[in-house]
Amino acid sequence: MIVIKTQRLVLRPWDGTDAPALFPLASDPAVGPAAGWPAHASEEESLCVIRDVLSAPESYAVCLRGVGSAGESAGTLVGAIALKDAASSTFATGAGERELGYWVGRPFWGRGYAPEAARALIDFARRALGVSTIWLGYYAGNRKSARVQNKLGFRYVRTDRDVEVPLLGEVRDEVVNRLDLEVPPIESDLAAEARAILYAQPCPERFLSITEPLKLGRMTVCAAGEDLGVLARLAWRGTYFAAPFSREAARIMAGLIPAGELVSLVDERYLAEFTSGVAVDPGRYGLWVLDGTASPCSDEDQVMPTGFSISTLGPESISDIVAHYELLDRAEIEDHLARGWIRGGIDANGTLVGFIGEHEEASMGMLEVFPAARRHGYAFALEAALIDELLQAGRVPFCHVAPANEASRGLQRKLGLRPVGDMVQCWFEMPQHCS
Repeated sequence: MIVIKTQRLVLRPWDGTDAPALFPLASDPAVGPAAGWPAHASEEESLCVIRDVLSAPESYAVCLRGVGSAGESAGTLVGAIALKDAASSTFATGAGERELGYWVGRPFWGRGYAPEAARALIDFARRALGVSTIWLGYYAGNRKSARVQNKLGFRYVRTDRDVEVPLLGEVRDEVVNRLDLEVPPIESDLAAEARAILYAQPCPERFLSITEPLKLGRMTVCAAGEDLGVLARLAWRGTYFAAPFSREAARIMAGLIPAGELVSLVDERYLAEFTSGVAVDPGRYGLWVLDGTASPCSDEDQVMPTGFSISTLGPESISDIVAHYELLDRAEIEDHLARGWIRGGIDANGTLVGFIGEHEEASMGMLEVFPAARRHGYAFALEAALIDELLQAGRVPFCHVAPANEASRGLQRKLGLRPVGDMVQCWFEMPQHCS
């Protein structure tokens, strides 16, 4: 039985005993007709709907995980959410597509439950079902649904005119949106060449912070050559990543980077060639990579503390992240949340106790467990789950660890990561007179 948990909600299969809780919500004329179905007339009708409609595969009752903001008890039914496959959908056409549908009862409007539940189910569809496209339609004039879809990142496709609504005997205009979960990156010839150059070097793992984001389409190549090395730039943040093969190559690359730009240098030994003697105090990190392909989640019961769950966080979590993480500015954190790059850890009480994310260069990072929740195994569980997710996506789990951070070094070893040689990667701002 699939049960999906978020910070405040539980998505679980329907049961016949839900009819008494469903009827008061589904009998509200402000709920069903907006979604294309008539308000329920009796508790018996609600039971029939559970048996005949809501018990379909990938259909879930949305319930409170803890006490609601108005004092409602844990387990209280707040609405419904479902994914339809191509056989039952109006829009989905293949195995990799689903149509999303949802509604929330009037007493729970305005709390953000619909986007929270939808985001969790979309994440589940991507990771567990291999879904690449989600369709979502709403009837013109349904502003609440339009706002939710906008928050979730759906884009407009078309408006279908005079669509029959058989359960109500009406015709309406329907707005059709879609969300592409995994758009394969279009790799340029230069990016492919740059990766090939780095893969051919001794210990190609040294260059993961360039080869992995290039593979994911997150970087553009500024210069590449078998004697030069590779200079690339992140697409969104604009940070330059430099992997020179010699001191002369480092001097050439330095001339290509404007003053004031942030630079990540794969090997600190070439720092002087970039700074031309100007004193800088770079951030220094060691590169750690998973040793082999074994997931630390092979025995999930040993990984996850009792009652602990992990779900993708959305924009509504911005305040929690900003309050506990200082290495990215607010705009960067908002971007990471919008891309679904930050996962939150939820304890047995439904409380957010920490988070982990991935950086634009495809490395694991942003691991934070709130002070009051430490020493419960949450950090291990968060990173183990992210490692498992990356392995399932065919990616290489790696991270950067400050040399003096013994706690993080110990955690990486426990998770099965190892340092890549004694190489030190450093971040610095390009000095003024080096441009």
